[in-house]
Amino acid sequence: MPPKPLLSAPDTLCPCGTQKPLRDCCLPFINGSNNPLTAEQLMRSRYSAHALLAIDYLWDTWSPEQRLRSSKDDILAWAESCDWLGLQILGTQQGGTNDDTGIVEFIALFRQQGKMHQHHEVSQFKKILGKWLYVDHQT
Repeated sequence: MPPKPLLSAPDTLCPCGTQKPLRDCCLPFINGSNNPLTAEQLMRSRYSAHALLAIDYLWDTWSPEQRLRSSKDDILAWAESCDWLGLQILGTQQGGTNDDTGIVEFIALFRQQGKMHQHHEVSQFKKILGKWLYVDHQT
């Protein structure tokens, strides 16, 4: 399935909630022209990728050892089933430009089958060869 039209509308506000245009926020990460410098930037761009159905980006920024739990088709089915309504970053631990690990706590708001939901997660990130990857979440 092709990406949602927002990818072709870079002046639209970024889905991640920064109030910046998509072209100045998550789009450079999603289209591969830049890499996120922090764990939070990766978290925000992964949220935007869900909203924009940029499944290859989600797959490529997921730690390879964790990919066994899912597939691109599963990720697409999940992302398509939701109307993504907003992202709230609750806090970060480490995950800066000079760190190799980081934690980002967030709430993603979405509507699925007409019902409002929130996904609250404490995500773990790891920098491998200078690139941030989503590893897992804490329970």
